[in-house]
Amino acid sequence: MADDIPSEILTEIKRVAREEWPGDREMQQYSTDAETTAYRGLEDLDYGEAADHKPAILTEAKEYHSTWEEIYGFVSEEVEAFKALAALAADDVPSDFIAEHKRKAAAEHDWFAMQLETVEQAIEGYRYVQRTRAKVGPIREILVRMEAIIGSECYNANIQNYSAWGVWEGEGRSFRYPVTYIRDGKEEKRKARVDDLEPEALITGHYKFGANELSIHRALVRIVDMLKTDYGLTIPAPEDPA
Repeated sequence: MADDIPSEILTEIKRVAREEWPGDREMQQYSTDAETTAYRGLEDLDYGEAADHKPAILTEAKEYHSTWEEIYGFVSEEVEAFKALAALAADDVPSDFIAEHKRKAAAEHDWFAMQLETVEQAIEGYRYVQRTRAKVGPIREILVRMEAIIGSECYNANIQNYSAWGVWEGEGRSFRYPVTYIRDGKEEKRKARVDDLEPEALITGHYKFGANELSIHRALVRIVDMLKTDYGLTIPAPEDPA
């Protein structure tokens, strides 16, 4: 029954259906049914804890969407996202970390769905860091030493060598290949000191070869895993700096 829908809204729904499906009564009826169902769903929607945000959510929905199906879908998603965001917690992630990222997400995004996605990504990022530190930390020294050996075994036969007086001394030169790391979202090229890099930055170390990259530290982690599994390699736990 359409008696519960305001006449002006029902009239507009039918007008749009006729305009979109001229001469096709079946599709007009299908479109009308879908839109009236969505309108009723929107009217009956339980906002729960998001009730205070109902006007703002509806305003956003009607600003970016034109059909009742789209509006109902957007509003439903926002209400569910608000509830999920309010209840979001994780036993393996500090509560103050989550609270801080909720505040940041609220400052950056108006939509609750985007806030929820942002906070969930931050949580996954935190977990990735913890997993990486647990994995890389105990084998950090051997990774650094192996990379230093590999990176120092580079040779370019095309380099022309001249003395300080301009006298040609031959061709070819050995050199230390630089490693590019990503720290705080920025690339850093290094040839020596890495003790200031956290494991999650160290693991990003890679060699650049033109448009290609070789993820040297990730490869070395896999080699260490292979040596442990297939050859029984054991690595002493790192000494406590304290």
